[in-house]
Amino acid sequence: MLGISLYPEKASFNEMKNYLALAKSYGFQRVFLSLLQIDRNNVSESMEKYLKIIKEAREQEFEVAIDFIPPIFDLLGESYKDLTFLADWEINCIRLDAGMTGKEEAEMTKNPYGIKIELNMSNYSHYLDQILDYGPNRKQLTGCHNFFPQQYTGLSREQFKQYSIKFCQSYLTTAAFVTSQSGEHGPWPLQEGLCTLEEHRHLPIGIQVRDLLQSGLIDDVLIGTMFASEEELRQVSEAAKDSMKK
Repeated sequence: MLGISLYPEKASFNEMKNYLALAKSYGFQRVFLSLLQIDRNNVSESMEKYLKIIKEAREQEFEVAIDFIPPIFDLLGESYKDLTFLADWEINCIRLDAGMTGKEEAEMTKNPYGIKIELNMSNYSHYLDQILDYGPNRKQLTGCHNFFPQQYTGLSREQFKQYSIKFCQSYLTTAAFVTSQSGEHGPWPLQEGLCTLEEHRHLPIGIQVRDLLQSGLIDDVLIGTMFASEEELRQVSEAAKDSMKK
């Protein structure tokens, strides 16, 4: 599955709506949004922007994944024990950029709404093992790598393989990010590309996608930078189709 990223604090609703429509025309099906940037001093107004574009994405039949950390539950007045609020928002997947003890994540995978719990794949630890020890619903458990906005901070090839293999061996769907060379927006002030693999940072986007998909370690590819050009969207779509043939 191919995906794009949206950052509601960096663009107008119409710009994002049009980008969704363009991406859809090239076969993209997934949207990534990060709640890590919501305004803690004005949560209600900040969430209005997010919920408006989430609604639009769902109307355009995209799957929506949100980046999340446990303190945001308290910020929203919600609990990991009840994901009804995410179902009400029509969220398909919650990506935990930072995790809990493993017990909570396993419990979350058993939510009745089919919401997937996505784990951060870019930290090599016993985190996944801890979750599996608690008997999660694996059908609602997935993994997604980080993107790295600063040059020289992305994963090395060996790190990428090591971290990804662990998830693949547990038969979990995996995802990673590629960077647009024309897009200008990311979640943080520093933006030197938004890729998972450091060696991808300055490569054409089609090559990045082919590399990830042909590795046999990644299922979904997401463009981390907002507003990739139409030509880049076309290149990603073609690279994905070519990779499926092999």
